[in-house]
Parts: sequence; C-alpha cells; structure tokens
Amino acid sequence: MCEFCSQHGEGKTWYLNAKNYSSDLVHDLKRKDFIGHFYQRVIGEGNRNVTLLEKTLLRKMNLPSFVREKLSRNMKEMHFGQVLPLEDVDRILAMARTVTRVACGCKWAKEKKESRLCYGITMGAPAWTDFLDMDFFGSAELARFENLTRQEAAAAIRAADQQGYIHSVWTFGTPFIGAICNCEKSYCLAMRSNLNLQASSMFRAEYIAGINIAACSGCRACLERCPFNAIEFNDNDNVCLIDRTKCYGCGICRSSCPTDAISLQERKLDPVAANLW
Repeated sequence: MCEFCSQHGEGKTWYLNAKNYSSDLVHDLKRKDFIGHFYQRVIGEGNRNVTLLEKTLLRKMNLPSFVREKLSRNMKEMHFGQVLPLEDVDRILAMARTVTRVACGCKWAKEKKESRLCYGITMGAPAWTDFLDMDFFGSAELARFENLTRQEAAAAIRAADQQGYIHSVWTFGTPFIGAICNCEKSYCLAMRSNLNLQASSMFRAEYIAGINIAACSGCRACLERCPFNAIEFNDNDNVCLIDRTKCYGCGICRSSCPTDAISLQERKLDPVAANLW
C-alpha cells in the first residue's frame, strides 16, 4: 500500500478513518473544480484516449512501458481508488453525514447512457448538491443529483452488489475521500486501465476471497461472475478455486454462491497476496 494510506490510516484501513472525510472537500474551490473537470475529461478526451489504447492492444501491439507509467503517474496525482467489499461500503456510509447519488461519467462516456451508480460522500455540510451544478449529460433531468439517506444509499448499493457491480472508493483530491462508485468492467475506466492496459489506477481490496471446498457444489456461478478471472474450476474435484494472484477481493462472487462457500479474509495475512495491490 502507498505512503498516504499508511500515514492517514493511523493503524486502520485508510478509508475507514473518519479524519480522511471532511467538509473541507466541498469548501475547497480547487477540489470543486477537480470534480467538474473530472467529468469533462472522462466524457471528452479521457475516454477517447483509453479507447485508442485498447485498440492498440486488440491489434496485439505492446503498449510501451512509458505510456503505462504515465497513465499510472497521472492517477497517483489524485490517489488511486480502491476496491472494497459491501461490508466496508456499509462502514463508510455509517460515518457519512451526506450522500449524493450522481450519474456515472464512465458509463456515459462509453455508451451515452445515464446510470446513477456513484455516490458523493461528505462527513459534514454541505452536500454535493449544494455546490456543484452538473450539466454534462445532455439535459437537466439527466444531470440531476439526488440527496439520499444513508439507508437509501446502502440499499441501492446492496442491489448493485447482487447484480455484480464492483464497489470502489475515491478521494477526488487527497487526503479527503469523496465518493463510492459501483463499477462494471465493460465501461469503468479504472478497471479497463488495470485489466486491459496493465496501467494501474486502482488498488485491490484489503481482502482476498477464499472458498470452503467442503461446501462448494461446483456450480461455477462464482466463476461466471468474477470480473477479474480469478476463479478456476477443478474438474477432478468438481470445485472452484481462487487464484490469489488475480483476486481483487471485491467479494461479489459471494452473492452468486448458493451454498455460501465463499468468504473474505484479510489480504495482509495471506502469504501469497499480502503484497499484491
């Protein structure tokens, strides 16, 4: 994990430290501009650049290492996002004072479809709706922000989990945490960068999945759901297995398991995955 996470975690998981959430985020003009410019970059040149790079990979051309490094370096300037399981989403929401649901810029950029999958978070007033007027989605209705209760947000994100969306947390300007996103690898810029371009832009979760072989029925539902190709099927034993070098610890495989055979374990305690971020 990076120096920021160690320093600002203060012995805890960094995104569960309430000090890292602040109303200063929404009072700071620089960070207000950052959020607006983020949407502009995603919808404009950001998405176009990623698409060009993906075409390069489809043609089986090697992406130069300096390009990958530059992409990662740009992301580090605002701090990588991090995958997190549903339990930690609930812990973040329990600390939140305001939650604002907004349209996903990545999905709009790729498909021109409005989908409200992202949640702006603050630990104090004002809420996102009090300072940001979003006009990037074609109409006032599509741009509309929604202030939700913590319970409403938790229920909506739980429903997204059942559909197989990956949860992630983002700072929008270190050291303050700004949002929780719910992502699908066909459009999420961060996931596409990590998986398709081998250019890091998000950390793996603090956890790693494990399968209780005795409880596994071999149905392969988890294998089909995993977006990271981290689950394999063992024909000899008729069970699924986790590839710990690929697992991001998102935990969404659990919602598809009919026998509750999958659980999450702390990454730092796993001898294989402890240093894989």
